[in-house]
Amino acid sequence: MTNQIIETTTTLWGSNRKTKQTSSGWISGNAVCCHHNGESVDTRGRGGIIKNGDESISYSCFNCNFTANYTSGRPLAYKFRKLLSWLGADESTIKRLVIEAIRVKEYIELTNPQIEIKKDIAVNYAVRPLPESARTLYELAGFYELAEWQNVPKNYHSTVDYLFNRKIDIEKYNFYWSDSHEHKLSHRVIIPFYWQDTIIGWTARAIDSAIKPKYYTQHEPNFVFNINNQKSNWRFVIVCEGVFDAMSIDGVAVLGNECSEQQADVIDGLGREVIVVPDFDIDNKKWPGSKLIDHAMEYGWNVAFPVWSETCKDINEAVIKYGKLFTLKSILDSVETSKLKIQLRKKKYI
Repeated sequence: MTNQIIETTTTLWGSNRKTKQTSSGWISGNAVCCHHNGESVDTRGRGGIIKNGDESISYSCFNCNFTANYTSGRPLAYKFRKLLSWLGADESTIKRLVIEAIRVKEYIELTNPQIEIKKDIAVNYAVRPLPESARTLYELAGFYELAEWQNVPKNYHSTVDYLFNRKIDIEKYNFYWSDSHEHKLSHRVIIPFYWQDTIIGWTARAIDSAIKPKYYTQHEPNFVFNINNQKSNWRFVIVCEGVFDAMSIDGVAVLGNECSEQQADVIDGLGREVIVVPDFDIDNKKWPGSKLIDHAMEYGWNVAFPVWSETCKDINEAVIKYGKLFTLKSILDSVETSKLKIQLRKKKYI
């Protein structure tokens, strides 16, 4: 089966770039990345691509050290999409190749089920353990039940009530509580951050609006929350800002209104359609969530402008008010795929 991504990349590279084949298999030519990375335009043929035997293609620049690669069966990562744009591919061509990468992945999984496609992004997060006093809500419930529910801390009850009021499934997601007064943990619900089934950090959300800061967080930067709960057979992933939004809709959260390249690589590594839903807390024409829309357009992702955005500031509030099914359907019904249409919809909100 001819891989359109590899063939398109090779064709674009060979167009007006004074390329030449080397004995090692590289096709060298003037690099297209240098002036995008703070260097002068390459005129000395310091870039090159090579097609490998494992149905992959790699690009490398020996001047600014930019590299990008694609392997059949894996998603089209952000760096490779950026390379395609520098080579001259337009938006529609890149979107077509993104879909093609997903089609190739599904074809390989269907025809060669014995082949294991590597999906994990090479990211190493330093582990920041939970507070020593933290215990899961269910562990504490078992302890208090043995004690016949005597002398149960009021804040434990308040934490459980807080999660139920936010319509979060406490059987699906793990939550912790601590009786420690440090950082006012006894007035917070602790949410662990998992990476490859290991807790590598956490955030503690105040259950009382008077407590500042709202979140006390311990984790490495560039983390994507709830990535461990994404299923391999899901057709899309919803990207939002906050942890409660992600848990409400089974999406992922970038923990703010910006998305780094490393986070984008992790999300693209899922190999499915990406739908971004920003927060809609707009005040005096100031819209922090619009930054996430800008990142979505940069990464070639789709953006949803659901009907409930007029009455709710985020996904979790919509789930509380309208339920999960309506919230999800309204997201899918309002997805914009065109960069121009996304820009126009964005302007209507400000």
